[in-house]
Amino acid sequence: MRNEIWGIVLAAGISRRMGTPKMLLPYREKTLIRSVIEKSLNSVLDGVVVVINPKVEGLYKEVSLTRVKQVIINNDSHIGMSSSIKAGLHSLPKQVEAAVILLGDQPEINEKSINKVVEAFLKHKPAVVQSVFLNNKKGHPVLFKRNMFPHLLETDGDSGGKFVIQKFNKEVVYAEMNQMNIPDIDTFEDYQRLIKEEGVRK
Repeated sequence: MRNEIWGIVLAAGISRRMGTPKMLLPYREKTLIRSVIEKSLNSVLDGVVVVINPKVEGLYKEVSLTRVKQVIINNDSHIGMSSSIKAGLHSLPKQVEAAVILLGDQPEINEKSINKVVEAFLKHKPAVVQSVFLNNKKGHPVLFKRNMFPHLLETDGDSGGKFVIQKFNKEVVYAEMNQMNIPDIDTFEDYQRLIKEEGVRK
């Protein structure tokens, strides 16, 4: 049996700039977080865990309604994204060879993007696989091999995986997404844009 590749969906932010719990905002007859989770579950990932902020009312119930392997409570979410990455990594089974970090506020992500990152890892087995987009922006999804986990566990604040990627930049393989970068939904203006573009597509 091959070692597994799991996804860690980060959904423990406090939505400071949004002013309301953004993970539960409606999108495509679901919520932002449900959209990200379902695409993760429909990808080639062997398992998915979601890290949440227990102070966001209704979030645990929303995530629990999906087929995720575990819902991880992060009581230290105020410290920054690194605390959620650590919580997610600590929850992974021993057979997990690599973890794909996904952002709960990127509902426009798709299964194909996740699969491309996993395919690049299986082909080259690098320490890190990062998505690169048509406008030359680098972002998520990002995959880290298990030998990078100790370095991720040393990060703090909102540095997340950026510090590790910079430190081991010679060991990074880039997965070409062949699309423009996937924006985060950080502000109400971002959310309005998302809904407007969805309406145009319909």
